[in-house]
Amino acid sequence: MSLSISRIKKRILTFLQNRIYLNRNKKGISFLQNRISLNQNKNIFIDGYKVFSESGVTPQSAYYALINLYCLTNGKFNEDINRKIISFNPPLSIKNTRDEFFGKLDKADYEKINITLNNDGYYCFDKQLPAETCKKLYDYALKNQATGRGFDSKVLYNPNNPISEIYRYDFNMVDLINNEDIQQLIMNPALINVARNYLGCEPVFDFPGMWWSAGYKKEALSDSAQLYHFDMDRIKWLKIFFYINDVTPENGPHCYIKHSHKPGNKPMELLKRGYVRIPDEDLKKYYKQEDFIELCGDAGSIIAGDTKCWHKGKHLTKGHRLVMQLEYTSSLFGANYPKMVVKKSSDAFKEFCKNNSRYSSNIHFNN
Repeated sequence: MSLSISRIKKRILTFLQNRIYLNRNKKGISFLQNRISLNQNKNIFIDGYKVFSESGVTPQSAYYALINLYCLTNGKFNEDINRKIISFNPPLSIKNTRDEFFGKLDKADYEKINITLNNDGYYCFDKQLPAETCKKLYDYALKNQATGRGFDSKVLYNPNNPISEIYRYDFNMVDLINNEDIQQLIMNPALINVARNYLGCEPVFDFPGMWWSAGYKKEALSDSAQLYHFDMDRIKWLKIFFYINDVTPENGPHCYIKHSHKPGNKPMELLKRGYVRIPDEDLKKYYKQEDFIELCGDAGSIIAGDTKCWHKGKHLTKGHRLVMQLEYTSSLFGANYPKMVVKKSSDAFKEFCKNNSRYSSNIHFNN
C-alpha cells in the first residue's frame, strides 16, 4: 500500500538531512549566478523541502537551488532524490487497457513505450486524438482568451489578424482544467500508465497547458521557447503533447535532441551558463546531427516527452500552431503554479478524482 503524501515528504526530508550529496565530477562546481557551492545549494534545498513538506509551497530559493543542483551535477541530483521519492511511493501494477483514444494496450506495449522514453527522451504514439476532440479544443481556443507573452491582459487570438507584437498566447491552466474534454484526457488510463511507468511511482497530475504560436519575427524568440532549452519545473516529470492542428516544418514543430535528458548527457560548458536558452550552433558542437529531431504531425498527433531534453518549438515562418499538454510528476516540489480549482466538471471526473486521491492531489473542487 502506498504511503500518504505527508509521510513520503517526511521520509524524504530525513534522507536529505542525513546525506551529503557528492558529485563525482567536481569540475566547474562553483559557477552559476551567485557562485555558491554544491553543499550550500544542497542545504538551501533541504531547508526548502522542509517548508514544502509542511505547507505544500516551495520557497523560491529552494526552487533555484534545485535548478542549480541540476546544473552542478549534470542531472545526477534529480535522479538521486527521485529514487527516494519513488521508493516511498511504489507504482500500482500496469494493467492492460482499452479506450477510445489508444485502443488496446498491454504490458508489452507499455514496456516498449517506456524503453523508448528512457532511451530517447521522447515517444510518438501511433494513435491520434479523434478529429472531433481536436475540433472541440480548436474551437475552444478560438472562443476563449489567452495571455500574450509580455502582456498582462488576455486577448482573443485571431488567426487572420494576430497582434503583431505577440508570438505566443497561453491559456490559463485553471480555465483549462474546467474544460470537460481536457478532463476526459486527464482520466485516460493509458496516459496514466505511461506516466506511472516512466516516473516509477504513482504519478501526480500537475497541470494542463495550451497555447497558440504565431510567426512574425524573422529570428527565433527566446521568450517564446523558440531557442533550445531544458525545463526544470519539478524534480522529475513527463509531458504529453497534443497537436491540435496540423504541424509542418513551417509552422513550429517541436524539436528535441535525443538522449540529452539523461544524467551526464549535457556538456558542462553549456550548463555553466545556467538556466538559459542556447543557440542551435552552440549545441551542434556537442551532438550528432542525427540526434536533432523535428516532430511534424497531423492534427491529433500525441507525443510523450521528458523535457529535460534540450528542446524548442521551431521558429514559425507561416501559419500558426495550437498545442495542448498534460504534465505528470512524482512530486509537486518546484515551481509554484496556481492550484487546480475545478468549478465545472462531469460527475465521472469528480468521482475519478475522489477514487484516485494521490493522482488528483493538486485538483480541488469548488463545490
